Parts: sequence; C-alpha cells; structure tokens
Amino acid sequence: GKPLERKAEEPVNLLEDNKENIIKDFRNMVKSDNDPFILVNFIDENIDKVAPEYKEEMIMELELVQEKYIERYTDQLFGEDHQMELLSLSSTGESEIQLFFDENKVEDIKNGNLRELVDKILLGKYKLINMEGSFYPIIDYEKLKIYNKYLSPEMKDYLEIKSMDSNMPTILDAGLMISFEKLSDRLIKAENHITKYPEGIRYEELLRLYGTYLKLYLEGSDNTPIYDYETKKIREEVLSSYKKTANIKDTVTSKIINKYIDIIKENENTIDVNVLSKITELYNEAIATLEEHK
Repeated sequence: GKPLERKAEEPVNLLEDNKENIIKDFRNMVKSDNDPFILVNFIDENIDKVAPEYKEEMIMELELVQEKYIERYTDQLFGEDHQMELLSLSSTGESEIQLFFDENKVEDIKNGNLRELVDKILLGKYKLINMEGSFYPIIDYEKLKIYNKYLSPEMKDYLEIKSMDSNMPTILDAGLMISFEKLSDRLIKAENHITKYPEGIRYEELLRLYGTYLKLYLEGSDNTPIYDYETKKIREEVLSSYKKTANIKDTVTSKIINKYIDIIKENENTIDVNVLSKITELYNEAIATLEEHK
C-alpha cells in the first residue's frame, strides 16, 4: 500500500508550503510599501497559520512600517482643512482640546477624504495625539499588545514599555505630563529591559528612550523645571523622588542619582550652573555603564 502512504503525507507538506508562502507573501507586502492597516489585516487573518518564529517577525515588521508611515500620514493630515475639522470635533467646550482624538468621532467627520484617512490610520494601530494645537499620528502600542500571546517575553516587555508613552506621553509642549515619580518608574523599567536583554532586538531604541527619560529626570523641562523659579531651590517633589530612586538596589540609575543628590546637597539645594553643568557627565556615565553590559 505504498501509494496510500504517500497520499497521507501530501496534505501535511502542502500545509508546510503554505506556511512558508504566507510569510513570503507578508515579506513581499512589506517590501512593496503597503499601508500598516493592510499589513494588520493580513496579520489578523494569517498569524495563527505561520510557524512560531514568524509570528514575532510579523509584529516587528509591522512596527517598522508604522514608523515609516508616520511622516506620510502627518503630511496628509495637514492637507486641506483637515486640522480644523479634527480640532472642532475634539473641542470639549472651554477651549479645551482632548489630548487624543476620540475614535468614536470618526463617523462624524464630514470631509470624505479625511474620514477615509483617519480610518486608515486608526486601523493601522495608531492614535492621533494633539501637540501644540494640531493632531499627529503616533503608534498605539496598547493596540499592539493584542498580539502578546504570539510574542516572546522580551518583545512583550518592549511593547509594555513603549505603551507607557503612547498611553500618556512623558513630555508634551515642553511640559512634563507625568510626575517625577512616574518618570523614575519609566526610567527603571527601561534600564531593567536593557540589562536583561543586552543583545535585544530593540536595544538601540530602548537605550535612546532611557537617555531621553534620564535627561528629563535630571534637568526637568522648560515648563516643568526641577527647581522653584523664585528661590532656585530644588522642588520638594523632585528631591523626594530622587531619594526614592537612589534607594533602588543594583541599578545604574540609582548610582547616578546618588551622585546627583550629593552635588545638589553640596550646593545647598540650589539649582544653578554648579549643578546643571554636571548633568552631561552624569548622563554620559549612565549610558556608558549600561553599554558596558553588552
């Protein structure tokens, strides 16, 4: 009964070929510059069918395409009177504009081109955020977590860290949007990821993110300084956050913040050039120490 045996095997091989074809199709779609929402559709239909090692690849590639499309979608959102319409739909009355465009308002968009554009953007797993009075697309990492069950612990952790910022930006229009304590939390999470996955797939991006958080944490921002304007003394909220962070065991961040607290104390809690001039050195030391772990 040899012919029978061969028949029984054939469907299995077809399935294997099919799996390979799916990922080839996906790679071709990425190469031929398809919008993120098209990739999302394809992923949702096929991710269950591909071999485990391709599932993560699909999500990682999607993120890179999303990044690539941000500029293109931004340009399109600034066409015609698009911004005017988005702002009028987002105003809550007292000249307050919502931070994120409300997805339930899409059907209220009168301009057909704009409605189609916003639809495409949201289906591509972005959200629209209001910065300095205009709406811009950012990747909605919270929406990407829907794929968590297909991902490695490393990639899940990466999405978790990135979603903190897409759920509530660290800084907007030169002001901190979160407390120093929350900022410290983001800083430590980024550091933990970097030290846990020194060969990580998104290592560079996380090191960049860590650097951004650290700089903000050490010097504040234009609209959220670390000191009181009148007295030039360090703000209580900031100092108490520094002290908490300094006590975290075995992190590069805590060592750096310990040094910073000493510099601030020596300067009688006054934030001036004596303190601020030391930030670059502390920052460089932190980044260099993290990179040594590699």
